[in-house]
Amino acid sequence: MSPKVDKFVKTYKTLAQIPAITGGRIRSDGIISSLWSQRNLERGKTSKFMREFFTKDLIKLAETSPVDVSTEVLSRNSPSEKFRAVLRDIDSKQYLEVWQENNNIRTVDLGALDLHGSVYSDVEFTSFEWSPDEKKILYVAEKKSKKSEPFYKRKAPASDKEKEGGSGDEEKLIGEEYTFEQDWGEQLVGKKLSVIAEYNVENDMVEVLKGVPDGVFIAQIKYSPDGSYIIGVAYNLEPRKLGLIYCSNRPSTVFTLDFEGTYFELPLVGVALKSPIFTPDGGSIIWLQRKTGGPHASCMQLVKTELPLTANSVGKVVVDMVETEISIEGGKPFFGLYNTGFLKRPWASHNRLLVNTNQKYTLNSYVINIDNGAITELPFQNGSQVILDVFEDKILATRRNFLKPDQLVIGQLPEPGNETHITWNELTATETVPCLENCMYEYLDLVSKGDGFNIFNAIYVGPKTGQEKTVPLVVWPHGGPHSAFANFFFLEAAISLYFGHALLLVNFRGSLGSGQASVDFLPGRIGASDVADCVLATDAALERFPWLDGARVALKGGSHGGFLVAHLSGQHPDKYRAVVARNPVIDVASMSIISDIPDWCYVEAGKEYSQEGEIDNEILTEMRKVSPIVHAHKVKAPTLLLIGSKDLRVPASQGTDYYLRLKANGVTTRMNLYEDNHPLGTVPNEMDTIINSLLWIDTHLGIEN
Repeated sequence: MSPKVDKFVKTYKTLAQIPAITGGRIRSDGIISSLWSQRNLERGKTSKFMREFFTKDLIKLAETSPVDVSTEVLSRNSPSEKFRAVLRDIDSKQYLEVWQENNNIRTVDLGALDLHGSVYSDVEFTSFEWSPDEKKILYVAEKKSKKSEPFYKRKAPASDKEKEGGSGDEEKLIGEEYTFEQDWGEQLVGKKLSVIAEYNVENDMVEVLKGVPDGVFIAQIKYSPDGSYIIGVAYNLEPRKLGLIYCSNRPSTVFTLDFEGTYFELPLVGVALKSPIFTPDGGSIIWLQRKTGGPHASCMQLVKTELPLTANSVGKVVVDMVETEISIEGGKPFFGLYNTGFLKRPWASHNRLLVNTNQKYTLNSYVINIDNGAITELPFQNGSQVILDVFEDKILATRRNFLKPDQLVIGQLPEPGNETHITWNELTATETVPCLENCMYEYLDLVSKGDGFNIFNAIYVGPKTGQEKTVPLVVWPHGGPHSAFANFFFLEAAISLYFGHALLLVNFRGSLGSGQASVDFLPGRIGASDVADCVLATDAALERFPWLDGARVALKGGSHGGFLVAHLSGQHPDKYRAVVARNPVIDVASMSIISDIPDWCYVEAGKEYSQEGEIDNEILTEMRKVSPIVHAHKVKAPTLLLIGSKDLRVPASQGTDYYLRLKANGVTTRMNLYEDNHPLGTVPNEMDTIINSLLWIDTHLGIEN
């Protein structure tokens, strides 16, 4: 190992020990439970641990040492906190446990029951709910698949029980073992059809509930306040499933189901719905919704409707989609809601809902009065603030920015109208990450040329100062394209800063957090307006920060960010000196045939997605025209490709084709192929991609560390 590589590895190991806050809960006895995650290099996995804080009048008195809870997939305290339910994964087997005070009172091997498949634990589908009377636990699992046999299979002689008319083994389907069933695609592989399961703590029995119609996929279920029925999301599965993760635009509605099997579905048309929850009085439900189709992520409406649901129920919009920006309480600008879910406990007194959402370059927290729609920002000036839990008007939150580890804080929410005067108490200390003391971040509000929507932003993160033209710059557009960079600590950026790179994180037009007009502007303009925005941001940063070296500018990006860095190196071959692309979209036309989200390819190329009728070759031509592949022959910059062999979103053939084409055109290129999916997010693969990216950029920018 060279000294340089050894230094990169040691730095990764040091910074990877910085944990992130992933959850928290305020208990009635003044104890604050917080959940943290941290990379464990020896295990090659992310570890989870719990820290508890003892408080009085919101002032920390003491705290416990961290306790590893990595085998806990899901956990939930009962309403009275007398019980705690845990879904545990040990050696690929799932166990449901119930704990009371100091001991375990129930353990169920769910696989041994053979009633359903794996319990869902992903953010899209998961539920893990206690009944109001604390006697039952509700969850969602994969439906048990029927066993199938080939047309011919030699069998043992029938047992005496079968001869007497008994069932013996369960009935098997003949000749259907190869029948294709779609799942939900990238990172939701194997999830095909869900069932609702309920565990009765008293009689130690699991029951799969009846009443959900065939062909309906249910998710995000919850008990009613009196425990007499269930609500949740019902997804429309026809004519096909399209990839769901990162996609809020799939047709869906809200349903109710009682324990006699009576099922009702609100007849919403052209709506994509997320996260229905009950209001505090139990007389209404609220949810987030948008239109189906179009961009995969967008601004959302907050909708409320009275109970019980009927065919004539009409949702009232509490917070509408925001086109550009509006003024909220205190004259603050507000750019809309982009969250697709709520906290487990989101309610404060006086029907006030606490939410977190993207706003330009940060994640902000807000109080929404669902009676009158008033929106109040809970201010924080130094990065992003994310609410974790609300209990009796006490609020637990995490604060974060690029240069500091996550900090846990708690405060008491004042009466309506005075929310901005909340006072926060620190539960954990915060300090700048070692060796980043001389770094800063600065938000850049930029204006593009031309007609239409022309406002976007970028974030500079790097040295506070320096000698003129001495600092290399990495230009880094995000993926999506309808997502956004926000101000919070992430490892890959910190390591780049540690080794002297400056970063320019570009939220081009199409990004979330700047109004729906930003989202709607990009489709039909990919490969053009987003590319132009990255170039404009690069030039603005070079002018704004004279210590940046315009002769040593690199590109980094993944997914649509990879699409953009490939475009930039092809359209501007003399501007950028090195490229790192993770699972980049290279040829939109060919991706439209094999991706789990073919509609993305149509929509972002400015077309309507449909598989009905005759194939329109002109659409495929338009997709090809907006693709980086058409500029591949002009690329000069050495290019590193980081490709996941299991990526269903941007299949590996995209990167492979680009790699071979660059080689054929004499470009210095390398491709790393990982047995991983779209994010390349496993700990060993993350470490490899980060260090190889650093080495590639430093080598081809001529940087000595």
